Amino acid sequence: MTTTPSSSKPRFWIKASPRGKRSGFAVLPDGGAGRVTVTVLPKPWSSRAAAVREYDHVRGATTHVVIYETEYAALSTTASAMGALAMSLADLGRSQADLLALGAPPKNPVLASAVSDDPFINLIDLMLLAERGRLTTSPLEFEGVFAPSLLRLITHERLLQLVESLIFRARPRYAERTETLELPRGRLSERSLLFSIATGTPRVESTFDELTIDTPLLQVVASALRVVASERLPQKIVALRPGLQTRAVHLLRYLSGVSLVSRERALVTAERLWLNPLDRIWEPAMEAAMPVLRDHAVIPKDGSDDSESLLVHISTEKFWEQCLELALVSAFPGLVVGRNAPGEGVSVPAPWAPRAAAASPLPELGADAFPDFMFRLSRRVVVADAKYKLHTGGTPSSDDGYQLFSYSHLASLAGQASDLALVLYPTRGGGSPQQLKLERLRDRDYPLWLVRLPFPTPGDLRRQGSWSAFLAQLAQTIRDFSAEW
Repeated sequence: MTTTPSSSKPRFWIKASPRGKRSGFAVLPDGGAGRVTVTVLPKPWSSRAAAVREYDHVRGATTHVVIYETEYAALSTTASAMGALAMSLADLGRSQADLLALGAPPKNPVLASAVSDDPFINLIDLMLLAERGRLTTSPLEFEGVFAPSLLRLITHERLLQLVESLIFRARPRYAERTETLELPRGRLSERSLLFSIATGTPRVESTFDELTIDTPLLQVVASALRVVASERLPQKIVALRPGLQTRAVHLLRYLSGVSLVSRERALVTAERLWLNPLDRIWEPAMEAAMPVLRDHAVIPKDGSDDSESLLVHISTEKFWEQCLELALVSAFPGLVVGRNAPGEGVSVPAPWAPRAAAASPLPELGADAFPDFMFRLSRRVVVADAKYKLHTGGTPSSDDGYQLFSYSHLASLAGQASDLALVLYPTRGGGSPQQLKLERLRDRDYPLWLVRLPFPTPGDLRRQGSWSAFLAQLAQTIRDFSAEW
C-alpha cells in the first residue's frame, strides 16, 4: 500500500543516483557523533517504481537508508542534523559521481515502505555484482578513496555470514592416519612388525581410518577465519561493522579440533577441493573463503584523508553492458564489441561531410558514437545498443531514437551495412522478457527491435553456479528472440 507523506515534520531529501547509472554506499555524519549510511541499489532490483522512502533519524544514532537508483529518501530529523548532513553531502560532492544529491521533493510524492534489510547484505550483493560482471579486458570496480578497504570488510562479512549459517552442519569424515601404537589396528607395517618381534618392543606402525572433523574443507574455513580475526583495516572502516573479528574468533572456537594451515596451503586446497554431494552446502563458503585467503588487508592510497564522510560507487550501466556482452558472445560467437572504441571492422562515419570528401577518408562520428555491439545473423548484420533504462513505452526516448536512426544509415561491419537494430533494456524485478518491432520512417524497410531482457537478481549473483545458469538462460532467450528478427 502506498500513501502520500505528510508535511508536518521537516525532512532532509536525498535523491539516489540522479542519472540512474550508479550504485554504491555512503556514510554521512550528522554532526552529533551519529551517522546516516545510504546504500544505493540497482533500479531493476526494485519491484515497483517508488518515489520516496521515509526514515526517522535521531541525531547521534546510526540510521541505515536503503534505496534504489533515482528514488528519494526523506529523513525526518532535527535542523542541526540536516545542516550537518548537507555539509557531508557537499564534502562528498567532488567525488560522488552522481551517486547522491540533495533533491527537492517531488510535487506529488508517493511513499513506499522503507527497506529494513541489513545494509551489509545489500553491500555483499553489490560486491558480487561487480565481481560477476568483471571482464578481463574491462574490469568493473568500485571507485572511491576507501573502496579497497570497504570491499575487504565486505568479503569478511560475507564469509562470516555463510559460515555462521553452516557451522553446526559440519560433518566429520574418515581420514587415513598412520601412527605407532601399542594396540595395533588397521593395516600393520610389515617392517615395523618384524622390528617389534625382533626387539620385543610392543609398538607397531598402524595405518587406519579415523572419524575426524579435521578435514581439508574445514581447514580452509578455519584458515580464512583466522585471516579475518587477525587482519587490520582502517578504523574508519572497522567502525562500520563492529564486532566482526570477535565473531571470527567465536567461530574458530567451534573449530578448535581443526588444524590451522597456512593461507597459501589453504588457498591451494580450496582451488583443488572436490565436494561430495553431502558437502555441497559448503560450496558458497568455499567461494567466499578464496578471496579472503587470496588478498590482504589494504589501506587507502591517500591514508591522510581525515574526512568522516565515506563514499564508494560502481557503474551499474557498465555492469549491464558487460552482462549483455557475456550472453551475446555465447549466443553469437562473432560478436564485435565497440563500447569504448570502434570494434574491429566497425565503421560509423559522420552523417555530414564536405563535398570533396570522396578524395579523403570520411570523418567518424567520434569515440563515444559507436554501437555497443555488432554481429552477423545468417547473412544479415545486426547493430545493438545496451541501454540501462527501465523502458516501458512503445517507442525509445528521443535521444535513443535519433542515435539508432543514425546507426541504421551509417553503421557497417566489414564494409556491409547493417540490416536491423536492437535496443537492449533490462526488466524490473526479474520481469518477463519481451520484444517489440518498430519500423524506420519514412521508408519502413529497416526494423528496430526494443528488447527487454531479465536483469540478474541478487540470488543469481550469490553463487557461481547460479550466475552461470543465468547467463546461459539469457543467451538462450536472445537466441530465441533472434528467430523473429
